[in-house]
Amino acid sequence: MKHWRIPALIFLLLLCALSRSSYLVSLAVVIGLQALPAIGLALIAGFTGQISLGHAAFYGLGAYGAALIGKWFGVPAWLDILLATAIVSAIAWAIGWLVFRLKGHYLAMATLAFGIIVQVGFVELRDVTGGPNGLTGIAPLALFGHALDGDFVFLPAVWVVTIVTIVCAENLIASPSGLAIRAISESEIVARSVGNDVQSVKRMVMMLSGLCCALGGGLYAHYVGYLSPGPFDVGFSVKLLLMVAISGFADIWGVLFGVFFITLIGELLKPLGAYDVVAYGLLLVVSVIYCPNGLLRGVSSLVARGVRLTTEGRAS
Repeated sequence: MKHWRIPALIFLLLLCALSRSSYLVSLAVVIGLQALPAIGLALIAGFTGQISLGHAAFYGLGAYGAALIGKWFGVPAWLDILLATAIVSAIAWAIGWLVFRLKGHYLAMATLAFGIIVQVGFVELRDVTGGPNGLTGIAPLALFGHALDGDFVFLPAVWVVTIVTIVCAENLIASPSGLAIRAISESEIVARSVGNDVQSVKRMVMMLSGLCCALGGGLYAHYVGYLSPGPFDVGFSVKLLLMVAISGFADIWGVLFGVFFITLIGELLKPLGAYDVVAYGLLLVVSVIYCPNGLLRGVSSLVARGVRLTTEGRAS
């Protein structure tokens, strides 16, 4: 039933590219880049039931890691992304080993603290990251000797990676390991009673989640060619959580809709500047309370209820 989704997505991307609209193509690239960390957060928060408010840190570490490895060692762009992703995955596993001793709001606060520490590090380590002035001179991706230094040539690259990530995430959730992951979300006691090493599974998912974030961050670094600490603050973690909440948490394809929706909302909220995080926070609260199964399901339920009430009113 789901086999039509990838061809439909590719068809929409082709239409976007054929439109020759720089704005639409740039928007599609941003959606692809932000879909990667959002999918990573969905794995840990949606399917495993472990809340995280620090995933912007993994995204930033992947971006700065790829940029610095490329500048220091002169390795090709694709290789520095892979090396940075491997390092951030190891960091994510270690963070999971620490924070998964906690539960509930204590876990949320621990991941929030991690995100704040990393963001402060980006600002204060001026000799390494450039601090508030940013890190410049990041080389673009190259394929067969041709630089992918424009939106139209970068679009296929980012979406190939994103689609592969979607397929891998869906296969993981459908696998026996995926059953263990979802069992943990429902009840850790039950998951442990059938022989699952709950802590090990959670650390594994955190590692994969960090991998998705770092992969997106590395691509982002080579796309923009310049890094500053701002895009990797706590506000972006809230934004990612909102994308996952709008998807209904445990829905990989729903995450794409969440990213698309929030990206468009973000364009409308640009006049608010730094205060857009307030709007995102309010939208997150409303989404969780009134649309706990996702915005699409929530809207369809409201429409169905309205139709039913209208039909009953006419019948009476």
